[in-house]
Amino acid sequence: MPNHITTHIVLLQGTGLNERGWARYVSRFGHVVLIQRTFVEHVEIWEDGKLIDDGPTVPVKVNRTLAEMTFWIQNVFLIRRYWKYFTPQKVDVMLTPAYSGVLIALVLRRLGRVRKIVCTIVDYMPPVGSSHVRMHRRITSWLSRWAAKHSDEVWTISPRIPTGDTNPRTYVMQFPVENYHVPPGVRTEIGYIGFPSPDHALELLFEVCKRQKLRLNVIGDSPYLQSIKHLAPPDAVFHGITSDLTKINAVLARCFCGYAIYRNIGPENYSYYGFPSKAINWFANNTPVVTTQTSHFTQQIETLGIGRVVEPKLEQIEQAVLDLKANAPAYYDAINRFRDKWNGEFEAFQSERLSALLAEK
Repeated sequence: MPNHITTHIVLLQGTGLNERGWARYVSRFGHVVLIQRTFVEHVEIWEDGKLIDDGPTVPVKVNRTLAEMTFWIQNVFLIRRYWKYFTPQKVDVMLTPAYSGVLIALVLRRLGRVRKIVCTIVDYMPPVGSSHVRMHRRITSWLSRWAAKHSDEVWTISPRIPTGDTNPRTYVMQFPVENYHVPPGVRTEIGYIGFPSPDHALELLFEVCKRQKLRLNVIGDSPYLQSIKHLAPPDAVFHGITSDLTKINAVLARCFCGYAIYRNIGPENYSYYGFPSKAINWFANNTPVVTTQTSHFTQQIETLGIGRVVEPKLEQIEQAVLDLKANAPAYYDAINRFRDKWNGEFEAFQSERLSALLAEK
């Protein structure tokens, strides 16, 4: 492996899958720059597992419709913005998502500023919907496959995602789950975190909270949420969109249950191919989830004892919520066991793949 001090790694990623924990571990291999860009932009620098520079969180103003129509081509102009992280020393490994992130990496490799590219794939949009949506998804799927093919390696979050089959060096990866050491305590609240859509069935959650007189917390916002807000219990707390982990964790630590229900659980839904990122936040706070049989990962939840998997029906959700509340200590202990094993597997994967990449000429 190259000298740790002179090894440079860049993670150009989004938010929501514990990218900070990922960067912290990867910094065992060298100097790490984590660039997060979604609806906010945030840059951190890590070395030897320690955060040495924590930049501000800046809202990103972007016309999402225009960006989707142009396949996020404007992201290429971020090369100039981030150039300082790739010079004067060449980046040894850049980990970035398909397809726009990999396009940036490919340009930088062409300019001699990046040595190895890892294409990370965390979702897949099946070609369903209106004719325009189907066409758009087929094009983005082709672009992602092209990006995967021209990367040195592909790390995909689920074995169900077909995008990586263009590259023989494709591996299924995991994201780290934090441990905020939240004690069991007496938890009486329930919560949701995410970007609400009709698929998330929040109306059913509202009804369960009304029936059982449960205090509800909603972190996130969307036009859909605003259209159904009047159906919520009168004492529900809407925290809005926030990236403040201190605030988020303070809310989650009061909850005995996290809500991650999806109505559409078949292969025509993107959730079937991804990972329930909401669960990472809940497990970090020792909180079990009630969810549906969507992703590859959710098949393990009941076996591991870290939550309940139900059909998206009111009665089943209600009974699962009551079970989680009544048996909180057992779920708490199971989450601690799961997290230790899961993170051990995450670290083993990162060590194996990064060592191999850094050793290559």
